[in-house]
Amino acid sequence: MEEFQKLGYPIFSQNTLPLDEDTLQRLFGDEVRAGVISHPPDIGDAWKNSYSCSTNHKVWAAKFTARHPNLVTLEASSFKCGHDAPIYGVIEGIIEQSGTPYFCFKDLDENKPSGSIRIRVETIDYFLRRYRDEVIRKRKAQEEIEAQLAALETELRGSMPSQPIQREPEVQEMAADQWGPTEQMRNALRTSG
Repeated sequence: MEEFQKLGYPIFSQNTLPLDEDTLQRLFGDEVRAGVISHPPDIGDAWKNSYSCSTNHKVWAAKFTARHPNLVTLEASSFKCGHDAPIYGVIEGIIEQSGTPYFCFKDLDENKPSGSIRIRVETIDYFLRRYRDEVIRKRKAQEEIEAQLAALETELRGSMPSQPIQREPEVQEMAADQWGPTEQMRNALRTSG
């Protein structure tokens, strides 16, 4: 993790994710209101086999990261197997379904050369820089579209007549035909009353 911090990436472990009410509301509020989950840390929608606190925490951290617009997932482990092995696919599915970048290092130990880890870190850094550029490009494009729509709306509202629109006689006949006897009865009641 130090290699990523040296490159300027802030690191949150699954135990240091923010738990303030505002953040949890923004990330999980819609699902709680819809009844998908009962409260923000609920993982029942993603993992029903809640048998390990560590496993549950990993699944919840994956859900949190998948919903947060400024986080990516880096899973690092010294093991490929073990009691958390059944959730590897669940975690990957949660993250990838959201489009959040997901990086996974398994089987890390002291026998692995530090050079291969350094190359992985550099590759991830390169990807994240491109990913950031793409996010910024999309955000700017969205802002430009919104500005163009606002300008068009202002232009259209400025060109609208301030008086009620007078219908042509043909349009009035078409409306009478469309509404049939109901509209005709209303007109008859108005004139007879």
